[in-house]
Amino acid sequence: MRSGGRLNRFFFLFWFYFFATIIPRPLQRVFTISIGTLFYLLMPKTRQAVKENLKVIGRGRWGKKEIAALARSTFQNYGQYLLDYMVMHRLSSKNKGKTVERELGHENMIEALDRGKGVICITPHLGNWELGGLLLAFKGCDLYVLTLDEVDPKIKAFRERMRAAKGIKNIYIDPENPTPSAILEVVRVLKENKVVAMLGDRSGGANTIELDFFGRRTPFPTGAATLAMTTGAAVLPVFVILKGGKYWGIIERPIYFHSSSQQGKESEIRRGMEKLVRTFERYIGEYPDQWYNFFPYWS
Repeated sequence: MRSGGRLNRFFFLFWFYFFATIIPRPLQRVFTISIGTLFYLLMPKTRQAVKENLKVIGRGRWGKKEIAALARSTFQNYGQYLLDYMVMHRLSSKNKGKTVERELGHENMIEALDRGKGVICITPHLGNWELGGLLLAFKGCDLYVLTLDEVDPKIKAFRERMRAAKGIKNIYIDPENPTPSAILEVVRVLKENKVVAMLGDRSGGANTIELDFFGRRTPFPTGAATLAMTTGAAVLPVFVILKGGKYWGIIERPIYFHSSSQQGKESEIRRGMEKLVRTFERYIGEYPDQWYNFFPYWS
């Protein structure tokens, strides 16, 4: 049964790759609207999960019609994300203008790297986080991506080829049971003043902190904060948002974690994580139909 699921997923992504290569990008929106609407209609449980998440994000501001429209748009935008992901290996610093409109906040990256203690880039499952890694690589960042292992060998190989072609390295880590070797590798990379990128809006291990997120108590992983405090690395919230058919890459101001005592460490982690989560909240609240959590997030 598990191998059958992997096979179905492979063919699903194959078709997105096929259409991404034959449809010019300016015309792809017609495809993503159609296919996104189809999946929206054919997946009632997933559709309802997205709606429930949007209700929390909206905090009562949106009625049923608005939530339904945002949920449908979420499926459509995710289709565009998949099309762009399938052909991302073709992007270069010279032709990225066909996909990327603007890049903001690179001075924040320069400030963080000038400290010489490494940088942790962190983002939620919002917009096109994979493209964010390429944009950093195009800027000359020596980038390592903290990533979960992929059960499908074909998809894993595709992802590794795409990243390796742009000079991006992978560090595989299990958030529920991180190995000492993986942690030591991350610490080494940061001490060499390189950049580590990770996703930070889903908790998957024991090291979490509960914070207010759209009015709900929500567990967030504290790995980035702990690493930053251990190494002195800056934490940079980064976002790649779809606006008007193209992406905007945004690097927010760095968050620093400092402490000299165990008690101070706990309060410092909470302070920095609160700041990070408020930044996540601001972007997700502005682009709710690009937050790709297709399950009941607050359940």
